[in-house]
Amino acid sequence: MENNIREIKEKCKLFSKCVDVDLDFQENLMSYNDDLLKIIRCCVNNYIVNTDYANGTLTVYGKSKIYLTYVSDATSCITTADFEEDFQKAVTIEGGFDEVSADVSVINRYSNFRVINQRRIDIHNAFALDITVCAPSPVNMIDSAEGVLIKRDTVNYLSLIGTSYSKAEFEDEATIPSDSDVIRKIINTFATVRCEDVKIIKDKMLVRAAADFSLLYTTDTEKEVIKKCEKTVSISKIVDIGGIDEGDDAIVKMTIGNVYAKPKADKNNQLRGIELIGDINVNSTVFRKVTTQISTDSYATDNEISNSFGKINLNTNGVVTSDIINDKAVFEFDNINIVEITDLSLNISDGNSLELSAFVRNENSELIFITQKKEISVKSFNMAALYVKSFDYVLKSANEISVRFLIEYTAAEYEEKSFSVLSDVQISDTAVSESPALVVYFARENELVWDIAKKFRTSADLIKTENELKDDVIDSRRILLIPGM
Repeated sequence: MENNIREIKEKCKLFSKCVDVDLDFQENLMSYNDDLLKIIRCCVNNYIVNTDYANGTLTVYGKSKIYLTYVSDATSCITTADFEEDFQKAVTIEGGFDEVSADVSVINRYSNFRVINQRRIDIHNAFALDITVCAPSPVNMIDSAEGVLIKRDTVNYLSLIGTSYSKAEFEDEATIPSDSDVIRKIINTFATVRCEDVKIIKDKMLVRAAADFSLLYTTDTEKEVIKKCEKTVSISKIVDIGGIDEGDDAIVKMTIGNVYAKPKADKNNQLRGIELIGDINVNSTVFRKVTTQISTDSYATDNEISNSFGKINLNTNGVVTSDIINDKAVFEFDNINIVEITDLSLNISDGNSLELSAFVRNENSELIFITQKKEISVKSFNMAALYVKSFDYVLKSANEISVRFLIEYTAAEYEEKSFSVLSDVQISDTAVSESPALVVYFARENELVWDIAKKFRTSADLIKTENELKDDVIDSRRILLIPGM
């Protein structure tokens, strides 16, 4: 007997887990920077650059970008400094796989700082890496075998075609709104990025993004007036992912990487422009909707057989959808009396949290940085990319900020299910006793026609034809006529 064997090779999830990372940095101001008098803001932006798998170890490479806004001891003026640190984390993957795919996101825990002296600051940075690892899990399946009836079940699932980490660079300029102002210093840059469009062709994906920048700068006056400039930069990136094609669906997670903003002179040699240079990180996962038949059982009408099975996990009944969340939230801050909001940013943080960051002035006209996170009401998905499309805000009271926001998301939803796949069939020389030409059978509700046919060594199609059945499941208790082969 010759069996027709087909290999099913899908990328199945090995595990999902969070890996804690704790880092300590010692940063020193450059010699040409002013000494520290007071720190207004010290924040850390952690992001993933790439992953690499070799010899059973997944290595995650990332960067920690540290932004410092402080008051100079020498001039009592606000100024900034930034630092960049690399990090990597190794995760052991058992099983001897030749290749794996990994989706890694950063979940920020907290960061704190301590001023050691007027030039040195120590920073503790705590976050977690949310890691999902998939690997090809091939299994052989019997498509057909001589003299054997095979049960085939139709399965709809999402197939993971490929993943990619890439970087898209940008360079643009912004012009301050007032022609009479001259930039003295840029004291803060809020930056967020969102995916605008994705186009997939064979082995390539075109991603379009929009990066929103809100910049605070001081003008060249004795009072050090703080003003704001806004700019949206369009960014395009071609991502290479082997095996993808038109009709596939992509979930693209984007994060801000490096951002450099510096004053730029106009044609009159006045600092009225801002040069923006940096990059964004693009984490792409591509799925394909697949409908296939898998062999799950077999029997022979004349001889005893032996079935062997393999296991495969599939993301069944999967869909990739896009939608919009239109909602509002109120952020309350204790021990502060907000008189004015100088600048405010809203961003998605840690997957399902809305993070507000703002520079405000209190009743003493001091510039203060505040930040807070709130979980947003969004359905739980297997994988999702969420972006703040737009927002507006109002100061409700001295310690309350009300924000109305519009969030766009693309998400994959599926049920992970394990299947037993018929991998081998052996027919013995032992013949089974002949069944009668026609049998009366009392079928139970929800009984499978296949199970009845296997019991009587006949064909499921013959039973359905004889009893004018349209479905493979008996919908109610009834009498069936079972024809012989």
